[in-house]
Amino acid sequence: MRSGGKRFVELIGWCAVGGTGLVLLTQTADRPRSRPIAVIQTLTPYLALTMVPVGLVALTGRRVTMALTASAVGLGGLALARPLASPPALRAVAAGASALRIASLNLLYTNDEASIATVADDLRGRGLDVITFVEYTAGHERVLRESGLADDFPHRIERSGPGASGIAIWSKSPIGVGDSADTTDRILDATVKSAAGPVRVLAVHAHTPTSDFEIWKGDLDQFGDLGVAGDDPTLVVGDFNASFWHPNFRALLRKGFTDAHIALRRGFSVSWPTDVCYPPFVRLDHALTTDSLVPTGIEDFDIRGSDHRGLIVTVSPAR
Repeated sequence: MRSGGKRFVELIGWCAVGGTGLVLLTQTADRPRSRPIAVIQTLTPYLALTMVPVGLVALTGRRVTMALTASAVGLGGLALARPLASPPALRAVAAGASALRIASLNLLYTNDEASIATVADDLRGRGLDVITFVEYTAGHERVLRESGLADDFPHRIERSGPGASGIAIWSKSPIGVGDSADTTDRILDATVKSAAGPVRVLAVHAHTPTSDFEIWKGDLDQFGDLGVAGDDPTLVVGDFNASFWHPNFRALLRKGFTDAHIALRRGFSVSWPTDVCYPPFVRLDHALTTDSLVPTGIEDFDIRGSDHRGLIVTVSPAR
């Protein structure tokens, strides 16, 4: 390779190392400071992985400084991802405790009625006890109420709304409404009176950081504060519009929550976007439990017509 070509490759390598290093440095701050940083942080694991080929090419070209720097940046990415690869052990389930299966779906407010009817049929065969919906429009409510799913889930709290603002909780068992305040895109606070005992379910839908950065940060703070403010075992579930790669989300976890995907070694799984030509690349949908509730199972499933994958979490009271 001519010297000009070598210099160009070296420049590309240093740009990759420097850019990835800067993104990792933003992970050391308590909170991202701007929308672009919040967006770029979702790419953190992929940027860190690029340090492997960059380091190998640098070694081949005897660019020792670049190889060492790329290795250091890559190790920083590994350190950040360590909780996903090696989560702490879960608490034991209470002896003889029943399990509760809860699904969380972002329906996508533009989803058509035919797709929603298919979603209703699909949910009936999943052995669910509770379902939470976000982006729940009046049209979605009408189709779901006319389906057989409504017969299976007679206890419902619904706040259909325009755009992405609607939210609902459907339950087979009786539910009581909590008194938590709404966030911009709403939050429902309900206590399910199930065979597993009273389980508090907070269905949530955060604003997006790209549309209103400050409200997004406030939503995540409020989810955490409300989730730990109560005596009943609590599950906070829904579309957080945030990933593990956002310091804001990790700060929320430190308030006293266990992320079911991480705890059950599915922390690298993804849920968004599902309506584009490329595969989903980030998890925005989460199920978080407080210490008195143990996640024992987690699975993801496709939602026809939505841009998110749904999740089903199985929980039981802790011993």
